Amino acid sequence: MPRVQSIQMRVLLWGWGVLIVGLAVAFWRYSASLDDETARDFERDTLTRLVTVQWLLERNGPFKEPRDRQDFLHSLAASMGMRISLIQGAKVLADSSRPFDDLDKMDDHSTRPEVAGALGGELGQATRHSITLDRDMIYMARKLPDKPGQAETVLRLAAPVSQVRMHMQRMRWALLAAVIPLLLGSGILLYLLSRTITAGIAQFTEAAQAIGEGDYRRRILFYPAAEFQPLAEAINRMAKKIKKNVKVIENQRGELWAMFEGMTEGVMVLDTSGHILHVNPALSAIFPRAHEFIGRAPLEATMSLEIQNLVDTLMAGGSTEPVSRQIELKNRHCAEMTVVPFRDHKFRPRVILVFHDTSEQKRVERVLRDFVANASHQLRTPLTSIRGYAETLLDAPPAEEAKRREFLDIIRANAVHMSKVIAGMFALAKSERGGKRPKDLDASVAQALEHALMNATFAAQEKNITLEVEELPAGLPNAAADPDGLLQIVDNLLDNAIKYSPPGTTVHIAAASDGQSVTLRFRDQGPGIGPEDQKRVFERFFRADNNDVDGAGSAGLGLAICRHIARNYGGEVWVESPVDQDSGSGSEFIVRLPVA
Repeated sequence: MPRVQSIQMRVLLWGWGVLIVGLAVAFWRYSASLDDETARDFERDTLTRLVTVQWLLERNGPFKEPRDRQDFLHSLAASMGMRISLIQGAKVLADSSRPFDDLDKMDDHSTRPEVAGALGGELGQATRHSITLDRDMIYMARKLPDKPGQAETVLRLAAPVSQVRMHMQRMRWALLAAVIPLLLGSGILLYLLSRTITAGIAQFTEAAQAIGEGDYRRRILFYPAAEFQPLAEAINRMAKKIKKNVKVIENQRGELWAMFEGMTEGVMVLDTSGHILHVNPALSAIFPRAHEFIGRAPLEATMSLEIQNLVDTLMAGGSTEPVSRQIELKNRHCAEMTVVPFRDHKFRPRVILVFHDTSEQKRVERVLRDFVANASHQLRTPLTSIRGYAETLLDAPPAEEAKRREFLDIIRANAVHMSKVIAGMFALAKSERGGKRPKDLDASVAQALEHALMNATFAAQEKNITLEVEELPAGLPNAAADPDGLLQIVDNLLDNAIKYSPPGTTVHIAAASDGQSVTLRFRDQGPGIGPEDQKRVFERFFRADNNDVDGAGSAGLGLAICRHIARNYGGEVWVESPVDQDSGSGSEFIVRLPVA
């Protein structure tokens, strides 16, 4: 590269005149605005003094005699070098420029511009000739807080205009005295040096910005002086190395980001303050809208205090080893969480949370358990009926052929029903998985009651319980339900009523319709259900008597199945208890389904 002359010679040869012109222009522009600025400073200072005088008056008052107030303001004005007046209505209460005995002779000051301005807006200002002092004055007045039964009072301060003008002149001379040494001294060299260097700096700045923005091919080929050569060569070498290293980093970053985005596990990366820095798409399946909580605490995204407490412990340096937990979330998600602590380049603690969604696995396990429990519960009633009629045919067969055939028809019907129950449970499980409601629903309430009564006959006879069916209303519409699903509801509610009825009592069954829905009622004379148990009696596996399984093999699933099926059809089932308020006994289970 060619040698370039040093910039020092250029600074010494042609720099002086430019700075002189620049400073001269700056001086006169500043001098022109000095008057306004000085006047504003004087106004601010006068206002400050006005507030101070007001505070001193309030602090030292009230005065016993008006003369005391006059003396106080006179001494205060002497120390401040200003005129102080106190005006109430048209009367001057005190004035530091006049004797106390002359106050009554003073003119009406309420019409003075500054006083009128204060009365109109709490602060008034005017520059005018003072008749009392026979010279130009700057006035500033402030309205004092109103007092009951007194006219409006104004506090006024005044200073000679000459005082302000003298202050401005002193400031102008002080400024000129400061500018002259600067013009004769280092100002010329500094200005010329900065202007000369600017051209070279601009080139280097442009190249550095280009490199910083990713143009790593940019090189500095020309520079204004020899002093810039080592810097130019260093920047060129740096750009070459950065280009090489950035390629490696970008490749690695792309690979890691693809892994991060494509992971089936949800990942949450926290910064050094414990706030969310990054989340991957898989995390949204576990914590919906997690990406909206970037920069906030994990508690806000997960709504899990357990997760937040664990993060706080690890961020505080509680452990350096990964921690794994099984967590259950409010949205019924289950996940295996692994929290990995690490240190960044400044050795500050950070944390990465990895969530493996086990919800589907848990759901399949739960569906399988529920299916087995539901199947055993639903098959028990038809199996009991089949067994009862079969034992009757074996031990004491009826003599009439028609009766035997009737028993066999019942056995066959229950076997068919069992098959349909199994098929229905598979369909129900499939419906739960898909979240779809069955279509084309139409079931006869009368047929469901008739079939359920036949199924419950043997169970009722064993306890000497009377099944009393109220006459069905004429034109009772069909329910919007699957026939087998409706039969399951009626079977379960009738079986529940028999099970909890004391021997020798009556179970009452009734049906009605309001045109929009069909309602079935099953009333027993059992022990009744308490208010707290009524809230939980439709939960799976819940039994009011706290036995997990009763003597008949029930696991507390019947009512839960009834509610689920009824809701799947757009209906509802509930209990009212006790029926007899005096004895606290009896329960009535009611199911309502929409009409077909």
